[in-house]
Amino acid sequence: MWSNNNYSSVLKMYLGKYTSLKLQVNTDGLIASVEKQENGQWVSDRNLPNILNKLSTDFNLGKDVTIILQQ
Repeated sequence: MWSNNNYSSVLKMYLGKYTSLKLQVNTDGLIASVEKQENGQWVSDRNLPNILNKLSTDFNLGKDVTIILQQ
């Protein structure tokens, strides 16, 4: 999976603290938004998209995609 190569350490750190992450990836392969699940509710995270987009943009999915990761 693309996340194993590009983002694994950052995502593991976040999933250690939050039960789920929702990544919105746009057609250009950039992380458009991230939400973390806190107490059963999705809360927007402003910092994580900036961190992830600095790490890599080597993939182009060709369409908007939502990825939900759970621990």
